[in-house]
Amino acid sequence: MKQKKLDHLDLVCLEIAKYNKIHNTYYSYGEYTALVRAGKIISDVVSEKRVKKNEKKMDR
Repeated sequence: MKQKKLDHLDLVCLEIAKYNKIHNTYYSYGEYTALVRAGKIISDVVSEKRVKKNEKKMDR
């Protein structure tokens, strides 16, 4: 069976599950993204998306 390519939401959810397991927390998607926006948590997935956006702007 062919595996589904993971989109941004899938990657964020996997990152939240990993973070919760490591830090023994129970953050939901909303709580986690709010903490990322506030700068309390550094997210690999979200920062990667921002870098790609900035690269597109620089190409113009």
